[in-house]
Amino acid sequence: MKNSKVSSNKILLIRPQNVYNYNNYPPLNLISIGSALRKAGYDVEIINTAFEKDHLQTISDKVKGALFAGIALLTSEAPDAYRIMKHIKKQSQVPVVVGGWHCTLFPEQMAASEYVDFVVAGEGEEHIVNIAEKLYAGELPDKRIYSKAIADIEALPLTDYNLDPMIERFIGNYLTDKLSEYVRQPMRWLPYESSRGCPSHCTFCINVVSDNTRYRKKSAGKVIAEIEHIVGKYNITHLKIVDDNFFVDIKRVREICEGIINKKLNITWDGECRCDYFNDTMLNDETLSLCKRSGLIQLTLGIESGSPHTLKLMKKGITPEQAENAVKKCNDHGIIARSSFILEIPGEGIDDIKQTISFINRLRKYPYFTCGVGTFRPYPKCELTENLLKEGYLKEPTSFVEWTDKCVIDMYTSAEYIRPWQVNGKYSESAAYYLNMESAVRLGNHQIDRSIDRIKNNVFISLAKIRNKQMFYGTPFDKFFYKNFLTSFYKRRQDMEKSGSYPLSQIGGKDKSA
Repeated sequence: MKNSKVSSNKILLIRPQNVYNYNNYPPLNLISIGSALRKAGYDVEIINTAFEKDHLQTISDKVKGALFAGIALLTSEAPDAYRIMKHIKKQSQVPVVVGGWHCTLFPEQMAASEYVDFVVAGEGEEHIVNIAEKLYAGELPDKRIYSKAIADIEALPLTDYNLDPMIERFIGNYLTDKLSEYVRQPMRWLPYESSRGCPSHCTFCINVVSDNTRYRKKSAGKVIAEIEHIVGKYNITHLKIVDDNFFVDIKRVREICEGIINKKLNITWDGECRCDYFNDTMLNDETLSLCKRSGLIQLTLGIESGSPHTLKLMKKGITPEQAENAVKKCNDHGIIARSSFILEIPGEGIDDIKQTISFINRLRKYPYFTCGVGTFRPYPKCELTENLLKEGYLKEPTSFVEWTDKCVIDMYTSAEYIRPWQVNGKYSESAAYYLNMESAVRLGNHQIDRSIDRIKNNVFISLAKIRNKQMFYGTPFDKFFYKNFLTSFYKRRQDMEKSGSYPLSQIGGKDKSA
């Protein structure tokens, strides 16, 4: 079936607002597919709706005459994505193409929406160019759902961060990571992807359910050249490597580190790593020393639990002993061990939860250890979530409209939420809160300029330490006062930012799950 040939090669890519007000990271997925479209000759513009006073009006103005509008969404962005799709379709005939994690998990639901023309599941660079070429030639694409394609990431074009007109704001935005206490300020950072996929099969991970366990990588030479370009063009001082598992090919890691050193790029960087990689053949002392010399400042370790029983439920493939060894090795080399933990995994008991708290308390003896703790979020389609559905604890929405309900979104994605299968939800939620407070993941003293605020923050941290050591989380009166303290602190900072009396690069921000 033919349409009339379209003369415009303009494509609008849109990032919706999320329900948690979280917008610390640039939309790397849109930037990546936008880079592929631009290489193919299309005129691409990204709208980050969080920065628009009236984003629906902005979209109305810019969508006119577009070849199509592309929207990438997480589950937490479903309500605004629905508003945007409906808004576009009510006023124009511009095709709407959707993608992102939520569409990858629920392509049929998305395709059933009256406001959606085409759905891209999985990696979108190849599919989005094919859709653009069909529409530009006046042809209708021959399918509504484009299923997962495995991209040759070595062949992908250099990421053009300037496609996002707000990129400088992100570059100077404050990271809530512990690393910000150790890197030179003002920090200028960008996310960077050097590989895709993770070969592990954890029962709570989206990579498993989205069939993203095949590890694919850019060559060390390509990575070094791209990093050199990014550092030079954007004056970056820190690179956040966002790979699912950067250290799978340790030979490549060594080559990249040597390249950074030889090029004298003078940056710091961080990434994610499995705890069982700290061994004689992979992350040994020699390799860790090389990584440190190249600028490695922080590793995110997915420890998840201090209970052997819970780790088996997760199919993590690690032991608490391996986790502690990883933290110790990081500490020996002056590398921050930013460790993640999950409480209330379905099937664990209160003793497992207390084992994890006790394990975290033990790891505090390592000065470079810090942690982020949350209760289990039932990511759709993962093994643990599927079991909860079978047992009747959860009901999965059957349409995209149902996913726009904030209560449904909280149930599936909120890091601080009491859920029906939990063995002691109130205890675990409070434990996560105080363990995070002790780690200063919400607000560290290095972010605070007024001495009176530092004193207040230290009082709250000291109370959290006492609670965590005693594993006592009843009558959490200090949590109420701490929340008020945070609210007033960030409001004052935001007012200063708006007035121009405080540099954006020093503004803190709450780190909520998207």
